[in-house]
Amino acid sequence: MPKLTPLWTLLETRPSRAAVMAEWRSVADGCLPVVERLLVPLDEPATIYPDPHGGLPMRVVHHRDGSVVAVSREEGGGRLLLTAGDVVLYQVDLRRLRKAISDALNGLAIARTPVDGRGRRLHVGNWEPKTAAAFPVHVLFCMDAGALRQAVANHVARNEKPGSILMTPTRANWDADIEGLARSHRLMLTPLDEVLSVDGEGLCETPAWEQYRQAFCQMVELTLPSNYRNKKPVPMRATRATDIERLEKALEQHIIAARDHAHSLCDRGLDPVLLPRPYQKDLVNELHIDESAVSRCLNDKRAKVLKMLWDTADSLEAVMNFKRRR
Repeated sequence: MPKLTPLWTLLETRPSRAAVMAEWRSVADGCLPVVERLLVPLDEPATIYPDPHGGLPMRVVHHRDGSVVAVSREEGGGRLLLTAGDVVLYQVDLRRLRKAISDALNGLAIARTPVDGRGRRLHVGNWEPKTAAAFPVHVLFCMDAGALRQAVANHVARNEKPGSILMTPTRANWDADIEGLARSHRLMLTPLDEVLSVDGEGLCETPAWEQYRQAFCQMVELTLPSNYRNKKPVPMRATRATDIERLEKALEQHIIAARDHAHSLCDRGLDPVLLPRPYQKDLVNELHIDESAVSRCLNDKRAKVLKMLWDTADSLEAVMNFKRRR
């Protein structure tokens, strides 16, 4: 199930939160209808256009005859004929984003406060696990660790009492100092790309949301009522998608270790030897996943990458030629 990490990365690294539709399509990971619901068109057209071949952004030129072209900035680069619609800029609307997040995450009541469309901080709402217990939830859009550190410090300075959930699009800008500062004031850093996924045509929570909430309860010394439960259980398909991702990472780590071992033997003039592929029960013990769940993941038709890694781990030639996924 897509987690839209490229989308969250764009929001974290681009202050304007604006792009042409071609770029939104490229970060939507096949879930463009979900992304489109967050977008609003802007009045000004784009001045640059993404190179379809992955080069530097192309310069947009409007000719007197009404034609629009994108011109490569690289020597020997080409030109790309565009339409007026191709250069329309679309921006993620923070009001729509706030509603999408609050609708997806269980226990989150949407805020009614005004939204600063140019700001780098969004008050999503309050997490309300029980009566008379409400904890603010904010999203911080920071381009680097320095900006995030300052944003956390600013939150501490203007907050009367500790105990908030501070979300970031990804955890790319986290470091030990920032995490320590947050913990010391009982602030739970939470990456959106880990707690949100896509279900049908909207956002939905992943099992990680419950894990972060439980960790936050321990942080603020909150005991949940005995009748507390998720109002929106995580679909089995979302749980399996998470298990598939964890299995992929575990197999990739094994393959890299096996590759390095084989090449090390070759460097010493010895014949390469394949490290045995993990048994399913080994993966069960390592990842604390039910054995039946591991089997279902390996047989899931959607788990093409997992199946490829599983087959690779059983072939010496494939292991020695393996390259880490980007």
